Amino acid sequence: PPRPAPAPPKAAPQRVLPPQQSAPQRVPAAQQPTKKHGKAWLFAAIAASVIVVAAIAVAGVIVYNNNQAENSPEAQVQGTIDTFVAALTQGDLATLRTSTCGSLAEYYQGLSDQDFAEVHQVAVTQQNIPVVGGVDAVQITGDTAIAQVKAHTAANPGEQSWRTFNLEKVDGTWKICDPR
Repeated sequence: PPRPAPAPPKAAPQRVLPPQQSAPQRVPAAQQPTKKHGKAWLFAAIAASVIVVAAIAVAGVIVYNNNQAENSPEAQVQGTIDTFVAALTQGDLATLRTSTCGSLAEYYQGLSDQDFAEVHQVAVTQQNIPVVGGVDAVQITGDTAIAQVKAHTAANPGEQSWRTFNLEKVDGTWKICDPR
């Protein structure tokens, strides 16, 4: 019978070393990939955050100052004059009655709605209702105030003159009054 072929000789075990790694080579700076894009994004985000916080702070200061200015006695006087002039312009007798005091309030209280409507219509037709600008100066002494404004009528817009409003604080609210 044929003999089986002898088995190939077994190789002796050998140690296999990992492939040798060479030291990293220095790449010139111009050719190096940079990570500045990540840092630039971070700096941009921080800068944007600082700008947003600063804008919010500035807006807060402006709103606070506006609220303080709106609540100042001078601003309240200006608001009372604006209300009074708007009521004159619109023929709003109810507002004229509540925004005045003294003999001026008595005058508006004594007028009937019909009489006032007739007087107002004549004033509108003749363009004699005053057009009042902003308050130029205010002098407040306790619960009284005098405000100076420039005014004209629609009939004579070129003829501006200085007018004064006398005001009194009645129950915490400024009202337009006749001088005492």
